[in-house]
Amino acid sequence: MNIKHLHPRTRLTLCATAVLSLMTVAQAQTNDAAAPVTMERIQITGSSIKRLAGETALPVSTIKAEELEARGHTELKDLVLEMPQSLSLGTNSGAAGPMLNLRGLGAMRTLTLLNGRRLANEPLQDQYVSVNVIPRMALDRAETLRDGASSIYGSDAIGGVQNFYTYNTYKGARVKAEWNQPEHSGGGETKALGAIVGFGDLGADGWNAYVSLDHQRKSALFKIDRPELYDYSVLQGMGLGLLPDNKNPSPTANFGFTTGANSNYNPAFATGCAPPYSLPTLGAGNVATPRSYSNAGCYRNPNYYDAVTDGSEITNVFGKLSWKINNDHSLTLEGLHSQFNVQKYRGMQTPGGTAPATTYSMPSTSKFYPGKGITPLVNVIGNPASGSMYIDAVKTPGTPVPLAMNNRTIYFVWGPAELGSAYRNDEQTNDRLVLTAEGTVAGFDYRVGLNYGRSLRDTRAGGGYILYSKAQEGFTNGILNPFGLQDAAGLEYLRSIEARDYSYRVNRAFNKSVDATLTRSLMELPGGPLMLAVSGELRRDSAKVDPAPLDYVAKNANGSYAIDAFGNVTKHDLVGETPTGVARTLSRDIKSAVIEVDAPVTKRLSLNAAVRSDTYSDLDTTTVNPKLSLRYQALDQLVLRASANTGFRAPSIMDIQNPTPEVRTQLMDDPVLCPSPTPTIPNTGTPVSGKTADQVCGQNINYWTKSPDNSFLKPEKSRGWTLGLALEPTKGLLMTADYWGIKLSDMLGAVAIAEVQQQPAKYAQNIIRNADGTINYIIASQANRGDTSIRGLDLSVAYRLRGLPIGELSFLLDGTYYESYRFSAEKGGEVLSNVGIITNDARYGGAGVNSGLAGMPQINPRWKHTASIGWRDGAWSAQVSVRYNTALTDITPRPGSTVNRVSPYSQYAASMSYTPFKGLKLGFAVNNFTNATPPITANNLYVGYITSMADVLGRAYKVTADYSF
Repeated sequence: MNIKHLHPRTRLTLCATAVLSLMTVAQAQTNDAAAPVTMERIQITGSSIKRLAGETALPVSTIKAEELEARGHTELKDLVLEMPQSLSLGTNSGAAGPMLNLRGLGAMRTLTLLNGRRLANEPLQDQYVSVNVIPRMALDRAETLRDGASSIYGSDAIGGVQNFYTYNTYKGARVKAEWNQPEHSGGGETKALGAIVGFGDLGADGWNAYVSLDHQRKSALFKIDRPELYDYSVLQGMGLGLLPDNKNPSPTANFGFTTGANSNYNPAFATGCAPPYSLPTLGAGNVATPRSYSNAGCYRNPNYYDAVTDGSEITNVFGKLSWKINNDHSLTLEGLHSQFNVQKYRGMQTPGGTAPATTYSMPSTSKFYPGKGITPLVNVIGNPASGSMYIDAVKTPGTPVPLAMNNRTIYFVWGPAELGSAYRNDEQTNDRLVLTAEGTVAGFDYRVGLNYGRSLRDTRAGGGYILYSKAQEGFTNGILNPFGLQDAAGLEYLRSIEARDYSYRVNRAFNKSVDATLTRSLMELPGGPLMLAVSGELRRDSAKVDPAPLDYVAKNANGSYAIDAFGNVTKHDLVGETPTGVARTLSRDIKSAVIEVDAPVTKRLSLNAAVRSDTYSDLDTTTVNPKLSLRYQALDQLVLRASANTGFRAPSIMDIQNPTPEVRTQLMDDPVLCPSPTPTIPNTGTPVSGKTADQVCGQNINYWTKSPDNSFLKPEKSRGWTLGLALEPTKGLLMTADYWGIKLSDMLGAVAIAEVQQQPAKYAQNIIRNADGTINYIIASQANRGDTSIRGLDLSVAYRLRGLPIGELSFLLDGTYYESYRFSAEKGGEVLSNVGIITNDARYGGAGVNSGLAGMPQINPRWKHTASIGWRDGAWSAQVSVRYNTALTDITPRPGSTVNRVSPYSQYAASMSYTPFKGLKLGFAVNNFTNATPPITANNLYVGYITSMADVLGRAYKVTADYSF
């Protein structure tokens, strides 16, 4: 097909869907305007029927791999963060890796595909796939369907579908090196190497094979590397009202004489507390009226131990073999091995409830005992045996005297300074093997696939984690010093008790499936052939949980391990993390069937209808989800399109068949037998007749945040629609607009324990009682809860100018406007709006609220866009791009603050490439070239800046070298 001679109406048809692809425009610029281009029918995300890219009525955004590079991207996380349709937040992605979050509905409601098929989910939650597993060197394009697609793909596609396509074939070789370096000192550096090599010509030789490899390593960035963002004196100058920190677990320990009073005195306070590990504080009470210095001492410096962005290492290997048996049949075999490790920094770790004790102790025989010659005594005011720590003559007037130690045992909470921030090595592997046969038989086009996928998540104590019992031995024997840095012997001992690279949790997930699709033309309609597609899939999803490793698990007096009846470890020696796992294998079978019809009723009007049914073996229902879409060529320059669909999300295999309950304990009154006007505050209730306070008031009650039997859960349901248009008012200018809406019901979310306490009649079925009526335990886990309704508008503009004296220019804009985002945490509950705000209101996030949309309140800007201006002239090309979001209102600012506006945020990038000779391409880019800092907030979820939605690396320089031969 020669594009030059296309009718304007047809040209608009072909461009309508591809307008959101910035590279589609850039790539077209490299072709001569008169060069003939062959258009072939391909698989488009959202349909089983092959067609030309512009023929679909669905809102599909396409971006080529080359454009990702032109924008200065160093990894696919950058695409996830900048997409206007995605409300994924954070340069500091979680240990599961960055995930797409279309429409702000949560990553579990966006389906991620590779070449149109599912991968094995991340195995811990079994609800999503990280983009870290996608092979970048083999990536051809990424398609985003901004519409519900359960009628084609089944569960999880409520918010939309992200489909990554690799090259169909590749011949030749290519190597690429990439280096991204922040201008500021510290971490955040990224280095990457990639290669791809392919042989054979599918058309001439009947076969093609290629393999790609990409490897990337990124170093962590700590708060101390960005002092301008985390300097408390600067933040106080901004009017954020930060109070001095109270004492906390510190590497220069605050000690007391009982396990419950371990923070009264600190010998290191007078000498400055050994910065940068810990810093002195007078306590929050020193700004109170009257002033108080009871909490003076040393506190752990969070800037030293807390990371802004974690370190990571990604390696992907992808291969594909294509064999053309004859003109009617072909086979392809593709394999993926992806491995990425996230160094998840957790700060300095101190003993918790599952350690042998929550404090360490020191006898008077230790050489580091205060007053023995190394550690000075503390001066006090008042009683020499229990006075207040002396600060100075003005703040704590009186006659200071040495604290009378009397060889008493001292207790303290302490962390290992020299080991730095503890970090987990969260290593994740994703493997997949797919065999596909395609061809034509008896007038039917067929496509049959066998798919096997598996994923592994091995969580290890990478560094900074120590063994409690060994540390206690060090204090008892006078080897470790809790009041300052270690001497040579202490440092050697500290390193010897580190549980480095110890696996304490292992989870696996598997995905096995067979699918088949048959398509054929049924008859000729005025607009073309009436096409029918029939598909079916049999899939088995399974998960395996390894048993908790017993190396450091404590033993009971009878010799058994300290593991409760549900398999949870209750006492262990590892400080900061808990060995987890119950040996169990879970599985579910899914049967699916799809029918799709594509009807070009006239040359201008085409209809598409699809319906899919899914039956899950561990659910009591079969879901049926239809979708109808239409496309109408109103004018040669105008295409109208619309769609309506229903969708669903099945509870994950972990939701339904959780291998073990997660049991927690809370001191509380029985909300029924010891009712209280303040039910969340213990010992405020009055026992009912026949019960005594010691039976039903102020009891330690077990509650389950995860239940082993959730067979009562139902799939979430959704209804969605879009109304859109594509307009080409003049040659080179193309605009699209899509107005859309999504309504969800029966959304899955956890019941909070506070809800049960405050509404015991409503949650009576969650309170499990003993024979005498007292509470055995409370279930506060997953349930079908609230509703959500969202409406918005997607807009895009693409304008291209050719034949200019200075070369070719292009302008592109892609944006999303949120008209409304309303939700209720439970059915019939309070309806809240969540657009353009930031809040720490518990109703907007966390367990049991916001219907499980996020672990903390989401930030949903009213408007978000990316835009770029590109230029190309011969061997040179350049681009300037920006991502932007509107301002926010803080509805729960820090107490005492009047700052409730969060400024809009813009981040600019510029890139240039030069091809000195055929095959070699050199690139240079500056990301965040205006050195924009994250916007300021007075919300106490953040320490001054919203680092979760903006760049914290500052200005960074990227250099690439790409050679093809």
